[in-house]
Order: sequence, then C-alpha cells, then structure tokens
Amino acid sequence: MAGTKRQAPELDRQGVKRRGGRGGSGAADLCQLAPIEWPTEGAPTRRGVSLWDFSGSHPTASLPCREEASLEKELLRASLLAGLRRRYAEACTDELGLEQPPGDSIDRWLLEQLAHGRGQIEYEPLLPRPRIAETSRVLLRELLAEVPMRCHSRVTGPLALDQLQRYHQRATDWLGRLEGASQQLRREVDALGEWIQANAETVRGGRRRSAEECPFRKKLDSLVAETPLETGLSVRFRLEVEPKALNIVRIMSDEAERLAKQLLAYTEPAGRPQSAVELEEQASTAPGPSTVVLRYGEEVLRLSGMHARKLRCLYQVHNAGPCDEIWEATFRRRLYALLRRYVTFIGLDPSEEGSRGGNMHAAAPESVFAWLRKEMGVGCELFASPLNCYFAHFYSAFPDVDSHFGSQGSFFHAEDLPEGSYEVGPPYTEEVMDLMAQKLLCFLQASGQRPLSFVVFVPDWGDDCTALGRMGGQEFESFRQCRHGGACVLARGREHQYISGVQFFADSGANAARRYYVVPHGTRIYVLQNKAGAEKWPFTKEREQALLERLRPPQ
Repeated sequence: MAGTKRQAPELDRQGVKRRGGRGGSGAADLCQLAPIEWPTEGAPTRRGVSLWDFSGSHPTASLPCREEASLEKELLRASLLAGLRRRYAEACTDELGLEQPPGDSIDRWLLEQLAHGRGQIEYEPLLPRPRIAETSRVLLRELLAEVPMRCHSRVTGPLALDQLQRYHQRATDWLGRLEGASQQLRREVDALGEWIQANAETVRGGRRRSAEECPFRKKLDSLVAETPLETGLSVRFRLEVEPKALNIVRIMSDEAERLAKQLLAYTEPAGRPQSAVELEEQASTAPGPSTVVLRYGEEVLRLSGMHARKLRCLYQVHNAGPCDEIWEATFRRRLYALLRRYVTFIGLDPSEEGSRGGNMHAAAPESVFAWLRKEMGVGCELFASPLNCYFAHFYSAFPDVDSHFGSQGSFFHAEDLPEGSYEVGPPYTEEVMDLMAQKLLCFLQASGQRPLSFVVFVPDWGDDCTALGRMGGQEFESFRQCRHGGACVLARGREHQYISGVQFFADSGANAARRYYVVPHGTRIYVLQNKAGAEKWPFTKEREQALLERLRPPQ
C-alpha cells in the first residue's frame, strides 16, 4: 500500500501526532549522508548495501489473468480524481470556511476504501467503496477536528498562550458563521476570552513550566475534553457544526460514486489506434542514470533515472523474453500506466521539482531490508509498490497495474499467505493499521504447521492506538517475539532513518540528500510468528539489537 504532499498531522485524543500516511521528508531532519554509488553492473549501492535486491525466490500467490490497463482510461481517472480533490476543497471552504482541507484527510479516505477491499465483484481500483464515509466516521472526524481550530498538543508557555488566542479568534469567527448558535456557546466563548485576558500576563518573566503545571496547556486540554464530568468547547462547537460536515461527506460520497460509475462504464473508442509511449533520457552531468521522460499524447511524466532502471530490472525478472521492439513497447505502456496510477493516487505531480511528501510510499532503508533477508529470511513485503519495493515480490494497492512488476495482489484481498517471512510496513493511519492487525492475527491463527513470520513497522503512538493496543495485547501474546521483556522493539524518534515517499521523483531518485530523512517520532517493531516460524527464523536478543543498528542514520 502506498501514502501525499499534505504534511500537516492530525492530533489524537491525547494530542499525539497522527499522520495520514508514512512520513515524508517535509518536517524531518535530513540524515548525514553517504553518496549513492554506481557499479558497472547490478543495483546501485550505498555504504556497500544494494538499494534493491531482486535475487532469490519467495513462495508466490496465484493471480488471475488481468486485462491490460487502458492508458486513455488512466488519463480520464487522473482528470476525474483531480476534479474530486478540487470539489472537496471547495466544499470545505463553502461549508466550513477552511482555506484548505484538513491535511491528509482525502488520502485517508482513499486508503480506507482500499483497506476494506472490494465493494463488489467489479470495482473501480481507486474508489472501490465510494460511499464508505457514510458508514465510517474517519472523514467526518477529520473535518470536525478543524472546528473551531486544530491545536498543537505539546506546546506550553507563550506558544500555548498564542494557540489559545488564535483559538478564541477562530471560535469568535465561527459564532458569526453559525446563525443558530446557542447562547450557552456564546457565553463560553466570551468566558474563554476573559480568562485569556486575565491570565496572559502570567506568561511573562516566569519560570518555564511543564505541561502539567502550565495553565495555558491545561486550558487547551480542557477545550477538547469529553468526559461524563466535562464537555470541552471544541466538542460543543462540533455538535453545532456536524450537519455542515455531514453535508461535505454527502457531497464526496455522491461525487465519488458518480465518478466510479463513469470509470466502470468507460469503453475504449472503437477504431482508435493506440498511441505509443515515448521514453527519453534527459542529459545530465550528475552521477547515475539521467532523468527519464515518459510521453503519452500530450502528457509528460518525469521519473528518476534510478527508478526507471529499477523498474526495468524488476519488469525483466517477471517478464522473460527477447527484448525486441514489441517487448519494449509493452514495457513502456505498462510503465506509464503504473506511474500514472500512483501519481493520481498520491495527488502529486512529479514534474514539479521541489514537491515533498508522498507519505504513503515511505519505507525503511535498504540496510534494514538486506538484514531482514539475511537474518530473518524475509523475501516479500506486504505493503509496497513497484516504486518503493526492495524485493522482487510484494503485495500492493493496485495489482491491475502492479502485477507485471511482481505484485502478488492486495494484502487486504488475500485469502491466505504462502508460508514464509514477511516485512510489514503499512500506511500510518489508525484505521488501516487496525485492519492490518486483524488480518495478520487471522493468518497466524490459521497457519497450522506452516512457518509464518511478520516483522511489522508502525509508529509509536501509544497503546491507545487500536492497532498497537491489539498487537501488544492478549490476542497476539502467543505470537509476539521480543527479547527485552516488552511487546515490541522501539526505535526512538530522531535515532533512525527512513526513505522518502517521493523517492521516484525526478529531482529525488539518486540524490541521497532527498532520498533519506531522520524520523522525528518513535517506531515500534513487532515480530509476530507462529511456532514453526519462530523455530525457523528465531528473533534473538542479538538480532534485536542488530536490527536497531541497521535503522540508525550514519554518524
């Protein structure tokens, strides 16, 4: 599965940052970087480790034959989804007065559809459940979290006071927008303003206080309180505003359903000759292969030269045969369909240099994957794409365009997994991670004597996050393997690195300064195995420490 230029995190009940995808490089520190090196043959390397490894084999799933993706339909899909994003932004402005939609909210909505799987036998790959927001409250929660303002959770002192002052101004603005706002709500907003005015001077010249001591931090926390004894001002506002947010949900559901039906009904115009996909390498003085330009009709997509080489190698692994003109033309069409789909999905334009984000594609560094293959027998990824995979076999979001490059299908559509050892790096959204945890548990419980092992990478959001609580709880107790006494291995924030989600962009690729970033939050690693898996791939204390070392940025 893969995660968007919208970097603004959401905040959970305790105020912990919850991104809508896997972290990109936007807000994190860059690693101290060793350069990427280019041997005369094989994959590029960094610090002696290959950036991908398509050698070896892994038990594979049996996939049905798939029709070739229609490039004209991919262009139509891109146009319709871009229009849907614009319609969402307009609805957020019209209904809630937001200058821009909540960060990552539409991407979470798309991801949740993919995680729930097929809504029907024939389904639109990007919108398999277009009305899911009417039964799931994910999109609604994201919208309501902006009312009257989404506050940062960890600020204290002057910063917390500034948050309160801006919150009060936004709340006052909202009262002017709500025609039928209750007198009680108006009195509470006035009371907040009076409290701020009475306490503002205490922030000056005083000692630095902890979150527990800071009155402004306490006041911010009280705004979102929702207990039998206390209902915060934000909660009261959201009750008033919910009909407006529900209207946005209805607009999106209606529009998405219309687009899905339009795409399902699409047929290729009879008699129209298929245009060829042109592939051109641009001149460059930088090390490694040059940026690749794909042209189909009037559209141009730019791709990192390194990833163009990677995808060609990956395609050759799964499509043996003479590399003649027919093979090359087919490869280019399939490459274009693949790239166009993911660019449509993440809502970014790889032709715009400097774009950052793409959370859904971020991945652990190659040093981790090389270690996992050697020490834990891992040969397949459960959440990847041809663009960010390390191994030749993986599960991905869009098997209709990914299968030519090694995808074994969607993890959420899989009824069973072949025996083996798997890396699991889901998109960082609570709903997707919880569905992942439930499915992993089902696979482990039904595995019998077949060796099965999962090394799972998820953010350290605390056990109140449903998926983390589940994997650290009683249901998984017999499957967890951890040698230090806890439920998981913890890589501390700013002590480990990841690969950017837009590593395939033309201005990223082989540029190590844009490929890697230091992860600001902690990452939990759960090793989940049945008995046969634990015997075949034991996770010892020494391996636990070695894995953490492979995650560390170079010093």
